[in-house]
Amino acid sequence: MKKNKLLQIFFGIYTGAIIIQNILATKQIDITVFTVTTGILVSPIVFIIQDIIAELYGYKDAKRMVLLGFLMNFVGVLLFTLAIHLPSSQFWNNQVQFKTILGTTLRISIASFTAYIIGSLTNSGIMVKLKKKFPKSLFVRAISSTIIGQFLDNAVFATVAFLGILPMGAIYSMIIGGTIFEVLYEIIFYPITKISIKKCEKYISK
Repeated sequence: MKKNKLLQIFFGIYTGAIIIQNILATKQIDITVFTVTTGILVSPIVFIIQDIIAELYGYKDAKRMVLLGFLMNFVGVLLFTLAIHLPSSQFWNNQVQFKTILGTTLRISIASFTAYIIGSLTNSGIMVKLKKKFPKSLFVRAISSTIIGQFLDNAVFATVAFLGILPMGAIYSMIIGGTIFEVLYEIIFYPITKISIKKCEKYISK
């Protein structure tokens, strides 16, 4: 009972974090020589929950969570699009800003959804498979899965979204920069991930 209750809580937090992350992804920032989106601000929450679910519940539930995040993000995009196209009140003067933040092109949506599915499922799958090979090294499992999963996520998104629009140098910068900073996030927040997993194991076993 406790295990299912905890799973539902994580599903809710994860889904909310994914939607927030995609809204924040509309803004790009430069960190040293790399260009990344402010979506990386939410990355620690996403990574920690993905690691907890993969570690304690396995790939099947991790996949369910990822697909739920995909579904709700898709619903969000549909509702944002509907809201943008609804006639504005005569007192509403922020239509352009509203559309800029919440609007998206079909190409960007396809890139985002495809990258998310491939990167997240790969991350969780590798995390679970490495548990058989490195059962006592959570650090190796968490970091290795993040490196591969986030590289694929960034590579798919940047390529599908911006190939032919941005210079290849900018695309490479987004892929490499995004991956580096997300892996650094995973390393920095690893102690929190480890503590969270142990706390959840203790809670479930009571």
